Amino acid sequence: MNNSPYFAQYLLNNGVIEADELQGLLAKSLDAKPTLALLALREGMITGQQLAEFNVAADFAGQALGKKLLTAGQIEKLNQLVPSDSQRFAQVLLDEGRMDCLRLEQLFKESDSSSDLIRASVRQVAGESLKVESVAYGDFAEIFIRSFIRFMDTPAVIDNREPLLGDQDQSHIVSQRLIGDISMTTGIVTADPMFIEMARRYSHEDITEIDELAADSLTEFLNVVNGLFAVDMARQDRDVDLEAPKIEANRLPVGNHQLLLRIHTAFGSFVLVIASDEFVLKEKD
Repeated sequence: MNNSPYFAQYLLNNGVIEADELQGLLAKSLDAKPTLALLALREGMITGQQLAEFNVAADFAGQALGKKLLTAGQIEKLNQLVPSDSQRFAQVLLDEGRMDCLRLEQLFKESDSSSDLIRASVRQVAGESLKVESVAYGDFAEIFIRSFIRFMDTPAVIDNREPLLGDQDQSHIVSQRLIGDISMTTGIVTADPMFIEMARRYSHEDITEIDELAADSLTEFLNVVNGLFAVDMARQDRDVDLEAPKIEANRLPVGNHQLLLRIHTAFGSFVLVIASDEFVLKEKD
């Protein structure tokens, strides 16, 4: 079955869930434990209509075996599965009564057939004013989100509204310029507690403050992502070089053709910034 990590992004892009509730749902998904019934539905072993006929209070495995819908081997396979972020998110929606198994099955099928969910979200936020830039920005955002999910061990979803900056008392920005066939600057703007948590997750070290290790961790993460983007561009015969990453406290980026993307995760949110040239870093008002 499709193992895309973008199920929540699909739901947001298509209006099934609202941006205002996304952060809370992602946080709840951290501790959600997908049931065998949901896993069987996601793996295509059972249909939503069949599940609708189960006694929800009774043992699912026993019922599935008794009805000869699943074999003992299939039950064992389900028990051994490591639940994905998307499955945990779907379980939250079921637990909160937001949808039933029939609706969930439909959404799984629709999301499986959807492509370019990240790029579509970038185009939506960018609008007509950044229509040309949104192609390269979307390519970068795809690599960034995929890398963030991998290295930070969390689901990550792009908000469909352009965010405001400067709403945190203490914040940091990590940025890096890319030059060559594509000229672009990327950056991460985040409140200090979120910065610390991101550095801790990336480094797997017990980081409790924004010290040299924390700064090195986030600059390295951005450098790795930009490096992956450069490799992807090289496959298209486009040369991209990276300048040294920078870090500043309590500054706001201002760049030409600048795009701001609010990224929600299971442990907080931050802003991804992309511009066509180097940022001017202004002090907060």
